[in-house]
Amino acid sequence: MDEEGALKKAQNMALRLLTYRARSGKEVHEYLERKGFEEAVVQKTLDSLKEYNYLDDKKFTEEYINYRKNRGFGFIRIRYELIMKGIDKIIIDSAIDKNFSPDDDFERIKAILTKRIKTDRPFSENLLLKQSLFLKKRGFQDDLIIRALKEYRANDYNYSE
Repeated sequence: MDEEGALKKAQNMALRLLTYRARSGKEVHEYLERKGFEEAVVQKTLDSLKEYNYLDDKKFTEEYINYRKNRGFGFIRIRYELIMKGIDKIIIDSAIDKNFSPDDDFERIKAILTKRIKTDRPFSENLLLKQSLFLKKRGFQDDLIIRALKEYRANDYNYSE
């Protein structure tokens, strides 16, 4: 296949990939490499997708943060996932600063605890440890987790209002 045909095929495959969900430039790059396209074809395809705004790491980062945030994840985990997706750290830091605040995260932690901890369940240190580890894996900051668990413990062991 000549370069013109390979470029057209790569563009069609990349567009089909992007119809499922937004992707980072690195994800599309790796996808096309796995499909066996040469680096020159991959680069031209990426340039073309960026030119037509089909591939935009800033937009992808915003959408990804909102999606993961709504699924109950904290900024530490989301930052790590974005780095793994090849997003530039400057873009990540800017979007994190714009979309996260300690007060917002604290309220989300409280909501998660309310959902996860049954009010009829007896209080125990083991319960707090399990919830703490769960929240830590979700990417929330230690100080917010500790503050929320202390408040949980002090408020008759639940958040029901």
